[in-house]
Amino acid sequence: MNKKIYDDLTNNKIKFYSYDNEQENTNYPLKGSLILSGSFNPLHDGHINLLKASLNEYNKIPLYEISITNVDKSKIVFNDLLNRISQFKSLGKLVITNSPTFEEKSKIFKKSIFVIGYDTAERLIDNKYYKNGFKKSLNTIERNNCSFLVSGRLIKNKYYKPANINFDGYDHLFDTLSEEKFRLDISSTELRNLS
Repeated sequence: MNKKIYDDLTNNKIKFYSYDNEQENTNYPLKGSLILSGSFNPLHDGHINLLKASLNEYNKIPLYEISITNVDKSKIVFNDLLNRISQFKSLGKLVITNSPTFEEKSKIFKKSIFVIGYDTAERLIDNKYYKNGFKKSLNTIERNNCSFLVSGRLIKNKYYKPANINFDGYDHLFDTLSEEKFRLDISSTELRNLS
């Protein structure tokens, strides 16, 4: 990726830029994918194994997605983005977007399933992240034929199961990955703190 492509993404002149292993700007289909979105700072075994476990549930094309901007985090600067991209060599498909919300992502990745953790699922139904409430956003996601697969997450030494989340009438958009099928207590934050 060069700086012009980064700037075009940042300015929304292009919607996405794709990699397939080390090949750039590859033209693989984005619809009907199984997507693990994240900042991947750093990428770790939890991410990789979560996507693998999700593939046992759905026969879809697996891919990773990094958004330059994020709802809760600062924008990823160009050189930092290049470092994060380099982690995905020989791991398969990666898409770079500037789509911080799942509502925006659903417009690019129609008919897809987003793989998310417990904490992200809770944020999806928290009105503080929305101007017009979360229901409008979930309705758009549903119109784009997208849904979610939610895994549990260890947060502050307690494991939270997705079955305990109240999706307020939108349960049909959220499938759950049981603890038996996937659990790996590791986080990028912890890894950054160790380094």
